[in-house]
Amino acid sequence: MKFIFYLSLLAGTSFFAHSSVQKEDHAPYLVYLKSHFNPCVGVLIKAQWVLAPAHCYLPNLKVMLGNFKSRVRDGTEETISPIKIIRYWNHSNSSPQDDLMLIKLAKPAAFNHKVQTLSLATSNVRPGTVCMLSGLDWSQENNGRHPDLRQNLEAPVMTDNECQQTEQGKSHRNSLCVKFVKVFSRIFGEVAVATVICKNKLQGIEVGHFMGGDVGIYTNVYKYVSWIEKTTKDE
Repeated sequence: MKFIFYLSLLAGTSFFAHSSVQKEDHAPYLVYLKSHFNPCVGVLIKAQWVLAPAHCYLPNLKVMLGNFKSRVRDGTEETISPIKIIRYWNHSNSSPQDDLMLIKLAKPAAFNHKVQTLSLATSNVRPGTVCMLSGLDWSQENNGRHPDLRQNLEAPVMTDNECQQTEQGKSHRNSLCVKFVKVFSRIFGEVAVATVICKNKLQGIEVGHFMGGDVGIYTNVYKYVSWIEKTTKDE
């Protein structure tokens, strides 16, 4: 199931080529949506709320926070069941539009150095801004189906015109496009990186089936802030 993220093929090839130890990046806002199907990633935006792509609406979903390493325990591990999942009202499984959902956890997350919230975007990001892309990865010794590392890389945001000229961008409303530099070219197939963080705020979240060449298409979170805030306040 590694094709969902494959960030390891990016970060592992580019950052760790000269190192025998693959280190985890600091991204405590990332949560792992574990199920019997494809693995997915969400973002902890409030103590009891996770924002995730709506296509991650999977059976028997469990939300994992903190340390993900199966053979190492450091006291930060949390597994919390969802008590409510709310997909954006206009989302359709046949279209990438409005690919967002909110997950209400059965109990608030316990914060620590590996479990923290991330603030939502407060404005649109300017083209050319270099943002951080965060996702989950497989360590070199991990041959299982579940990721165990957080990894980050940087990429610039494209203009709306550039985005609309891509095959994926022209068909996705409220999109945010990022341009991967050549060193991160995908040799092994599709790469999915879950989140775009600009100036320490959540700006984008992946929409699935979104990679084309050296471009990544994300849902522009800023366009949905009012829905997110209203939903998490009313529930």
